[in-house]
Amino acid sequence: MRPRLIYLDQNYASRISKFLLGLPHNGAFGEAWSALLAAARAGQILAPPSPFHVLELHGGYLLPTFKAIFSRLSGGYWVRPWQDVVRRQAERGGVVLEDFLTDRGDWDRPADLWPLWDLLDLELSGSFYRRAELVAGFVSDRLGLGERGASLPFVRILSRLLAFRSMERTRHERLSDLVDVLMAATVWPYVDILATDRYLKEALRRVGYGAGVFSGRSRDVLELAERLRMES
Repeated sequence: MRPRLIYLDQNYASRISKFLLGLPHNGAFGEAWSALLAAARAGQILAPPSPFHVLELHGGYLLPTFKAIFSRLSGGYWVRPWQDVVRRQAERGGVVLEDFLTDRGDWDRPADLWPLWDLLDLELSGSFYRRAELVAGFVSDRLGLGERGASLPFVRILSRLLAFRSMERTRHERLSDLVDVLMAATVWPYVDILATDRYLKEALRRVGYGAGVFSGRSRDVLELAERLRMES
């Protein structure tokens, strides 16, 4: 039985890092860290870093702590660059773990958002499904995926997230939004647990991909820690 695969996004890994650095208001993340570490020592989980982490860190003060965290949780694995994951997914016609993980990542290679750097500038209108269809066509064309592109898990998740986002009038755009949606579309088909922020958890739930997603709210963080302990 393979270890469960967990993805700790920038929000989660940063809060765990801040707990380890002794910064206040991160106690729940200390509970999550303890549970993650115990499960990793028992060989029950893998939590790899990704090029998205490298991009969002910008070599900042949390980098040494990130390295320490993932050295203990990753088993030496990294998430492949998202373009590589999508290409392999298209060639395979499905989801296989070896297309997601690699042992060749490093902390000097950030995610490259090309060729979807302007994805959030799409003008979308119509029903939710029409908006998702427009996004899927745009992404498939930009990535050269052909007619089958819309059926790939990456494209399906990304198109639904963008459609939801375009209809959420109260949402104020953040610089990290593009990274968030690309990350979620990349990792969700492969992982057992995705630990992310409140907005992305809600967006994934609303578009049908909420199973196994935990937010950074204290209640969710403690629930994740308890789940890891119970399943260990």
